[in-house]
Amino acid sequence: MDYSLAQLRGFVAVAEELHFGRAAERLAMTQPPLTRQIQALERALQVRLFDRSPRGVSLTAAGRTFLADARRVLTLVEAAPESARRVAAGQAGTLRLGFTAIGAYAVLGDMLTLLTRVLPGVSVALDEQTSEVQFPALISGTLDLGLVRPPVPDDLASVPIHSEQLVLAVPDRHPLASGDGPARLADVAADYIGYSPEGSRYLHDVCAALVGMQDFLRAQIASQVPTMLALVRAGRGFALVPRSCTAMRVEGVVFRELAEADARTVSLHACWNPASTNPVLERLVPELAEFS
Repeated sequence: MDYSLAQLRGFVAVAEELHFGRAAERLAMTQPPLTRQIQALERALQVRLFDRSPRGVSLTAAGRTFLADARRVLTLVEAAPESARRVAAGQAGTLRLGFTAIGAYAVLGDMLTLLTRVLPGVSVALDEQTSEVQFPALISGTLDLGLVRPPVPDDLASVPIHSEQLVLAVPDRHPLASGDGPARLADVAADYIGYSPEGSRYLHDVCAALVGMQDFLRAQIASQVPTMLALVRAGRGFALVPRSCTAMRVEGVVFRELAEADARTVSLHACWNPASTNPVLERLVPELAEFS
């Protein structure tokens, strides 16, 4: 089927004016070319769009149906250049954002607030993944921005956006749950619930160095903080978790600050591929300094 935008505009003008002469004036053309446009459109569609009589012009049933579709087509055509310009300028489009489960508690809300303020016309697609899964996705381009734990691969760029201390998660039935002052790791012995080195390499290494590798090697292993806290609640041991995880407020678990000698700070980075072609990311990266 072969018809032009000029024919659609001519059809809409005649349909709204119900008069070929007035429609031609509106389109700044003479009536004969407009009449030929409509005739050519009807031949292309193989339907009659107008009933013509000495009393005037009226739309057929097919013409009324086609009018609604023609208006939609013209609206899309008229909006398309501006939509393309907005996407090219990073003012519209989609940002695919990856984040860790713990990162959701730490900074995801603030990050979404920043995106709403800086990129109000951009939609955000959220994807919860471990840092180890996010890195290849950022390299391949299936993610645009990741909230990850270091170390960051050399071919990716990053900026630190959050840091917080570790706290000790204790079963509420244990004497340490009601102690005064900061908790000491020496009082915990070897009853640790540790991070999986495959799913949380950074936190695994930090905590293993903090409590001693031999004790950590005997620990129960979990890859997600909710699982670790469920084990703590069941009395299976203790866990070192970022302070933001205290927002989970798990029944049966008490969070204790650590003594200064045992305190450790962990960081979270915003990470992206410098070779990304997403204009949204180009607009966002300078704004990430707000978190650093």
